[in-house]
Amino acid sequence: MKKITLLVAAFVMVAFCANAQLNNPKDADGYYIVKWDCASEQFATSNNFEVDETFTFAIDVTGMALEEWLKETPAVAGATRSLALNKWTSFGDVSGDSHRLKQIKGNIYGATWNFAQLATTMDVGAATTEGAETYVLGTVFGFEFTADSPGAAWWQNPIDIDPLPEDGQQPIFRTLPYTGTKTSEEFFNSDYPGLFDVAYGNVKGYAPACAVTTGIGSITVDSSIVGHEYYNIQGAKLSRQPESGLFIDKAIKADGSSVSTKILKTLK
Repeated sequence: MKKITLLVAAFVMVAFCANAQLNNPKDADGYYIVKWDCASEQFATSNNFEVDETFTFAIDVTGMALEEWLKETPAVAGATRSLALNKWTSFGDVSGDSHRLKQIKGNIYGATWNFAQLATTMDVGAATTEGAETYVLGTVFGFEFTADSPGAAWWQNPIDIDPLPEDGQQPIFRTLPYTGTKTSEEFFNSDYPGLFDVAYGNVKGYAPACAVTTGIGSITVDSSIVGHEYYNIQGAKLSRQPESGLFIDKAIKADGSSVSTKILKTLK
């Protein structure tokens, strides 16, 4: 009986470790790629952002226990189930009001973040020192929300996310070494409808996934860019750059990589 119990315990532990793995792609060093490419509607090829650059964060829970939990009937009448990420960094904590994510598509959930702007006890000065990399750890969990309550049911099925579970909890991802070239202007959740904007409040550095944070980002001339492609917001390729409206500028680099930016142009 004791041997059977031990075998069952071992099986449960293996199952838990498997469930602690996201379905996100990983980079060459084993860290998750969490940046969502809004133009192509898929994960980016790398986490090519600095700690004070705005980006869309996304997680894919396909194959995790949370995938099945999301399909179940909510405990709160009329509520919707979603995911959240309780997160902290190697330089300290970020806003606890920015954990909630919303569905992008399928089992992929995300939000637009800027870590330097979300900072609470995070040491932004240390994080924005030249060459510094910010490492992010976290626990993903389920929650339920209604039209007037962004936390109708909270902290469901929490799971520590670890790219290398055999070594204990590891950072989920890291930013690029800081250079200061990608600094983004401030934005607030209340400026962008769609992410608990009424009931949630005014949160700095937090917006719906793929939000158009108009005017953010200092423009840096990049000599490696060899061309541009333009797409509408649905992802259809355009023959030329639009004179006005919302579109996506995909800058093609000489090495074959690309950087996509949402642009909103108004007629003068």
